[in-house]
Amino acid sequence: MKTPLKTLFVATIVALSSTACTETEKRNADATGDRVEADLERAGDKMEAATERAGEKMEAAAEKAEARMKVAGDKLDTKLKAAGDKMEAAGDKLDAKLKNMGNAAKRTGTQAKENTEEATRRD
Repeated sequence: MKTPLKTLFVATIVALSSTACTETEKRNADATGDRVEADLERAGDKMEAATERAGEKMEAAAEKAEARMKVAGDKLDTKLKAAGDKMEAAGDKLDAKLKNMGNAAKRTGTQAKENTEEATRRD
């Protein structure tokens, strides 16, 4: 970035020097050239600083986004684990109910058999 600006500066100096007819005009041209060079240098420094600040801001934004994504992922993991725990508890409850229903059916069958045997004996 600075090299093309310096080339432009040198070309400006040469142009100003070649058109200067008197020593005063030459000094004025040299002073103008020095000011132009200083202005270009400051502009280049400002551009570099602005670019660096922009890069730092982008990096900070990326780090914030990454942190937010991690928090969101952790929340999702927590919710999924809670849902899994609820499903497991519901499955355990269902297993217990089915077992109780099976035991009740077995008792009912045994009781029906005993009732039938008792009714058959009375006759």
